[in-house]
Formats: sequence, C-alpha cells, structure tokens
Amino acid sequence: MKDFWEGQAKKFKYNVQTVNFDPLCEDLEMTFLETLIKDGDVICDVGCGNGRTLIELAKKKKNAKFYGVDFIPQMIDIANEKKNEMNLKNIFFYKSDAATENLAKLFDFKFDKIITKRLLINVKGKSKHQAIKNIHALLKENGTYIMIECFLEPLNKINKIRTELNLEEIKVKTFNEYLPFKFLDDIEDKFVIEKKIDFGSLYYFISRIFNASLSEGDPDYFSPINKLALKLTKMGVSPIEGYSPEIIILLKKIS
Repeated sequence: MKDFWEGQAKKFKYNVQTVNFDPLCEDLEMTFLETLIKDGDVICDVGCGNGRTLIELAKKKKNAKFYGVDFIPQMIDIANEKKNEMNLKNIFFYKSDAATENLAKLFDFKFDKIITKRLLINVKGKSKHQAIKNIHALLKENGTYIMIECFLEPLNKINKIRTELNLEEIKVKTFNEYLPFKFLDDIEDKFVIEKKIDFGSLYYFISRIFNASLSEGDPDYFSPINKLALKLTKMGVSPIEGYSPEIIILLKKIS
C-alpha cells in the first residue's frame, strides 16, 4: 500500500488523481464537505494525502485553521509546496501514521472537527480501531468526526445490477478494505451518529450503470452523462439512495 501511494504522489503530484480515481466524485464530495466546515473551526484531516482538500477549504474559510497528517512523506512535501506557493497561513502539514499511538501525541490541543476521506479503507484489520481511538482522543468534547468512507453494502447492490447487465464486477482494490455497516456499531462506545449524507448515489448509479453500459471500451469519468449526474446532484436532485459506496457520516464524540 505504501508503495502504491508513493507512486501516486510521484506520478500525479498535486493533481486530484493522486487521491481519487474519479475527479467528478471528488468535486461532488467537496461541495458537501464545504457546508460542514465553519469559518473559525480548528480542523484536522487524518490521511490528508497531497493536501488538496484542506488547501481548498483554507482558501475559502480564512478564519479557520487546518492541520493535515499523512504517512507518505512525498504527499506532505507536495502539500507544503502548494501551501507555500499559495501563501496560505492557516494550514499546516505533518508526517504521521493514523494507526499508531504517536498520532494522538502529535498535538497538544484538541480539534473541533476531524475529517477522514477514505482513510479507514486503507488501514487493515485491527489498525482501524487504533485510528478511531486516535481520532476520538484528538477531538474536543462534543467534537465532530466527519467520516467519509466507502462501505460494502452499496457496492454489492451496484455489482448485482452490473452482473445482470453483463458488466464486469467492480472489485475493491487489494490494498483497500471497504467497511461493513456493522463497523459503525463497533465504535458506538466512542461516537454517536448524528447524520448520514448519501451524497453520491445518483452520480454513482449513473456513472457505474448507465455510463458503463453505454460506453464502448473503458468508460470515461468525464463523459456528458456523468457531468449531468454531477450537475443534478449539486442542484439538490437526489431521487435515489443506497447506491454510493462512499458516504459522509457525522459522528459526535462521546466522552
């Protein structure tokens, strides 16, 4: 896994494809994430990658403070280079591993909100629970954990339809472990669910079913039908749910 992400950093640098294979989905995700951050919050992105998310937020929320951590040195180098290039003073990046006890000791203050974007799916087995323990420890009392992760059950629903349409199954990459919904029950001693935001079902259903079925050869993420799905979702059109593996879940810290 480490080799893969080092390769992504070397190949794509600050490009969105360093951290997300689907640029339109990343765009959609940011549209919803921005509404969850107040101008004045102190935020940490655990597993920040090349820093794109925090840098975009820091540009718009100038009174907030943003801290990013990632275990790939090349990612942190790219993030710092871009931050300095843009002269952003409200954002800071550190090298650290989300799944070790060292993360909880990295800061001598607590955060209003902590974000993870596809972090837990890149952490294997019991290490997921160490990452959760660290996130809990770093949050203020009643702080919010913005979990943006991928879940198995919606992917299974999509794959069932794809199979019936003679489309290839979407396989989880070997270095990923998508979460079962039961994982949320396993952390209920530390967090209570405030809200689930199924922000991507319309886009995911259209891009992975309609676009995939109508395409000749490999489907294009930037196809017109995908762009239409993105536009409709941003307009607030959401006629279906339960088909996007990636979900935003707001979790309130339990003391």
